[in-house]
Amino acid sequence: MAQKPWVSSLSFEASFPVRGKVLQASMCECEEEGDIRVRVARDPEDGWEYNAKEADSYLDIHAFDPKGFYLKVRPGEWLEGDIVCFGYLRKVWANRTEMQGNVLMDGTRLIGRAKEVDDTHAAVDFGVFTANLAFENPDQMRKVLKGERVHDGTFVETDVDVDIEVRRHGSKEEVLQGMRRRFPAGKGRR
Repeated sequence: MAQKPWVSSLSFEASFPVRGKVLQASMCECEEEGDIRVRVARDPEDGWEYNAKEADSYLDIHAFDPKGFYLKVRPGEWLEGDIVCFGYLRKVWANRTEMQGNVLMDGTRLIGRAKEVDDTHAAVDFGVFTANLAFENPDQMRKVLKGERVHDGTFVETDVDVDIEVRRHGSKEEVLQGMRRRFPAGKGRR
C-alpha cells in the first residue's frame, strides 16, 4: 500500500560532509542527470574508514547528483563532498530516533527528536544528521511550532530528499589523506 503524501509548514535543508567509497554511478533515463551511491562510515568522529563486513559500521547513501559528477566518478573510487537533505516535518508518535531501511535515499522515512535551541532556532536530531530550523522572530517560531504541535522533545518524521555535491574524487589515499591532484601535473606556482 502506497503511503499518502502530506504537507507541512515546517521544512528544512541540512548538509553534512562525507568521505566514502563510490558503489554506483548511474545516469537517469532522461540522460541529463544522474545518481551516485556512496558508502560512508556511520560515525565519522571515529574516522572515515569502515569495515565492509560489519553493516553497523557504515551507511549507504544513494543521492541525486545535479552537477554531473556521476559521469566522472567510477565505482571503487573514493569521493569527498556534502550530502544535502531536505524535506517537510510533521509530528509523529514515536519513542526513538530511527531510519527506515539501511540506505539513506530519496523517500527514506526518518524519525527525529525536536529540540528548542533558543528563541528563534530549533533543531531536529535524526541520528544520521541534525537539521537546524531558523525563524525570523520568537513569535513566528511559537506560532509555527504550535500550529504543527511540535515542542521540545517531540518526535517528528520526514520523507527526506537527498542530493550530493562532490568536491573531489580519486583513490582512497588521496581522499582520506587530504591530498589534492594538481592539473596539469608538474611544478606548482612559486
